[in-house]
Amino acid sequence: MSQDTSIKKQSKFSLIELLMLIMIVGIVFTLIIPLRSDRINKSKLSEGIKNVQIIARENVKFYEQPENGYYAFDLSMLDLKGKLEKTDGDFLFDYSLTDSTVVATTNDNFGQAGAEFFYYLPRGPFQLSEDSVSKETFDQNWLP
Repeated sequence: MSQDTSIKKQSKFSLIELLMLIMIVGIVFTLIIPLRSDRINKSKLSEGIKNVQIIARENVKFYEQPENGYYAFDLSMLDLKGKLEKTDGDFLFDYSLTDSTVVATTNDNFGQAGAEFFYYLPRGPFQLSEDSVSKETFDQNWLP
């Protein structure tokens, strides 16, 4: 009688291998989650920038019509219905317009209310408000 002396390899994970796998997955998630939140914040800010640019273009159109003769001082004077971008049906910014500036202020839908950025008419530039809320909410490098 011949005896089978070969050793069978077990295909189960050892505890060390399982802990290493959990550690690698944890490291990957700690790298991905901040990148995703930055992308979400950037998309929220880009919505506000698009809206400010729409308002600025409409204000320039309003100003360039000779029968008007002055800048629009109220957003209701501009025909902006249907032109502004929305996220899930809710605006993330509140907009105000003066004769030289469009101001976008975040509201509760943005997640942090009270942060502001400005667009100087008629053709820029963008600028953040000097308060701490704006500096914490927006990255200066995201503005065009």
